[in-house]
Amino acid sequence: MHRRLFLKQSSLGAAGSRLATPARPRHTEHLIFIVNGGGARKKDYYENDSLCPNIRKIASEGFVFEEDHCERIASHNAAFRELLTGQEWLDDGPAAYPNIFDYLNARFQIVRSIRSVPAVMRTYKPRIIVCRKTDHDVGHCSYEEYLRVIRATDLEVGKVFDWVKNHAYFGRNTAIVIRPEFGRDDEVNHSGQLHHSEGFYCTHRVASIFWGPDFVRGVDRTTVITRLDMAPTLAWLFGVKALYAAGRVMPGLFKMGHCGALP
Repeated sequence: MHRRLFLKQSSLGAAGSRLATPARPRHTEHLIFIVNGGGARKKDYYENDSLCPNIRKIASEGFVFEEDHCERIASHNAAFRELLTGQEWLDDGPAAYPNIFDYLNARFQIVRSIRSVPAVMRTYKPRIIVCRKTDHDVGHCSYEEYLRVIRATDLEVGKVFDWVKNHAYFGRNTAIVIRPEFGRDDEVNHSGQLHHSEGFYCTHRVASIFWGPDFVRGVDRTTVITRLDMAPTLAWLFGVKALYAAGRVMPGLFKMGHCGALP
């Protein structure tokens, strides 16, 4: 379905009955989706305790899919749009499909700075805020600079995580999801650069981390999910079906009884 038609139907109430689900036990009211834009390897931001102790802590208290497949690794914009729509993006033209903001009837909130997240949350209390940090793409120039960004991002994520956990309101009803657009090459090239090229395991496979009151705790090391599964999963977190997404709701992620049976 074209996004414009979806929005028109939603405004008229025609889509409301199809998107709404019955009363359900659900605790999440707000979602912070952190996208490590520019591409980051899971062996750096997830598997390396010394580089990313804060993200490792979030992972240990939440749920992790270790095999999240990235197909479109050449275009940052295409990969990012696929995360938000759950549909393959075949060109760089106008948005053709509803995105996660449309499904949740949420105010459009995309920020570039992780440090700005607490201020935006306090001021607007958005249902969903997407933080797209693009600094990791400095890997094209220098592997050492990429590692510096990895460490700096982990520090910023840790501060947001601590702020959420210690907040009297958001600490009870806020989820945090971390997933890069895609990974980066397995190896640094002879010029000291770390690109995102076809055919490398670390480019095509990342780890997705979910923390919040409606997620179970644990690690799934074998189930292969994809970038198209993110939008329907985030929509279902709020009890909404992403009807026009090609992906599925990720299995085994939600606590028993959350929103009833999976769509």
